[in-house]
Amino acid sequence: MSFKKSVMYSAILQCLVGTLMFSSAQAETKFVPEKFTVEQTIKPGPNVIVNGASWDGASKIHIYGQEELNYQGSVSAGLVSQTLPSKDGKQLYVLSHYMKRYTYGPVESAVQIFDINTLTEAKEIIVPNKAAHAIGMPGLLERNYDDSWIYVQNATPATSVTVVDKKLGKVINEVAVPGCFGIFPAKDSNKFSTLCGTGAIKSVTFNGNKYEISESKSGLFDVKKDALYVQAIRNVNGLLMIPSFNGNIYMVDDSGKAPKLVEKISITKGTEGNWAPGGYQVMSYNKSLDMIFVLMHPDAYEGSHKDASSEIWAYSMDKKKIISRSPAENLVALAVSQGKTPILFGSNEEDETVDQYTLADAKAFTFTKAGSDDKTGWSTNLQVDQ
Repeated sequence: MSFKKSVMYSAILQCLVGTLMFSSAQAETKFVPEKFTVEQTIKPGPNVIVNGASWDGASKIHIYGQEELNYQGSVSAGLVSQTLPSKDGKQLYVLSHYMKRYTYGPVESAVQIFDINTLTEAKEIIVPNKAAHAIGMPGLLERNYDDSWIYVQNATPATSVTVVDKKLGKVINEVAVPGCFGIFPAKDSNKFSTLCGTGAIKSVTFNGNKYEISESKSGLFDVKKDALYVQAIRNVNGLLMIPSFNGNIYMVDDSGKAPKLVEKISITKGTEGNWAPGGYQVMSYNKSLDMIFVLMHPDAYEGSHKDASSEIWAYSMDKKKIISRSPAENLVALAVSQGKTPILFGSNEEDETVDQYTLADAKAFTFTKAGSDDKTGWSTNLQVDQ
């Protein structure tokens, strides 16, 4: 036998011995298949809801736990979604649009109601294809005081509000409010207020299927010199707080027949640098502290009202003064948790993330960036459910 053949046979023999040993080891080890499981519910606790509204495909709404900014999951919707948690924080209302063709053809608009605990759809209500096709913003999808109705802002471009009965699962009314935009529900009745291009604020009060519209004095705000954001938050005393492009907070009482201005508060008075609010959801409110948090940028000019933030200002509505200013870059939407130790959440326009800010110095009441997540992509709207 040649030397070459001897080497070849030796290699084959070694291979066979190795195979037999491996097979014997396999026979001694019992194979246990991996078991795949799916969590039936998200982790308990308060959440932050980030609206990833999309113009070119399905919108995705992301759910995070507030404490650790831990990702809980998501739900999908149609184009240009608007989101709103229910009053008890157990459900999520989503308005969006489903197009058969993008450039022409039928469009179906729907309000979907999702169970937040399981991230599953509980109900879908078809609404007229009149709803404003806009990026995620406050005031375009709202609920009435007892969470039995859902209000939808329409723009065709004529403006009106569709009223949806949640229990019946259908549209029950449409209110024409020409020249007015934004929905600010009353605290204790079937009523909402809206901003108008004349500088007035109108209130719509329902009595069954009928409604009555009342109007404040024109010039309640100056649309050219101090325009208002389409965002209003109700404070602990029941007044609407509406921010302006110039950094004023308009305190409006809409409890009577016609809305009226109670007070105008400047949060920038006495500060240098020509600071002003900027973004799409510029203000959030913590009730237990009676404090607003506002996205601010310096060197403001006509048209910079959507510019991203450089700082977050904490302003005490009770003391009427700035409590703190915290560095916070590139935010265009802001939400704050409730309680004495608030957590701030922002939509970062530059990084396309959701950012978390926590209290860094309790005495100075300043905040620092503590977390960030990029699953959301670009967003202009986020909310807390508790």
